Amino acid sequence: MTDVKTAPYKCIADAGGIRYRFYCHLSGAHVCTTGPYRADTPEQALALAWDREGKQHFNVCHRCGRWVSDAMFNAEVLECVDCAPYEALPRYCKHCGVKLHTHGKTCPACGKPLFYEGRAGA
Repeated sequence: MTDVKTAPYKCIADAGGIRYRFYCHLSGAHVCTTGPYRADTPEQALALAWDREGKQHFNVCHRCGRWVSDAMFNAEVLECVDCAPYEALPRYCKHCGVKLHTHGKTCPACGKPLFYEGRAGA
């Protein structure tokens, strides 16, 4: 997994500091704009904006580490649609998060039903 600190962004000068526009890694769609931030360095201002406002609007892919919007995230396997298209079998249980080594109707760890493409597993 790549260590990606934030989603792609653009800085916007503001009288109160720097505002940030964050974009989805895959689609490039604008996801959120933060309020103004001031800090000792631009890196610190970015970290504050990302931690306080930005990352709550994104999902991180558990495979590649990219930050993506809900539309670009396959929640069944906790990966972006680039790493796990929707038709792929889940790799993790969405209930307990255990990695699946075999595919069945229920999670071997928590016993809850697994779903593939919106229907119960095979």
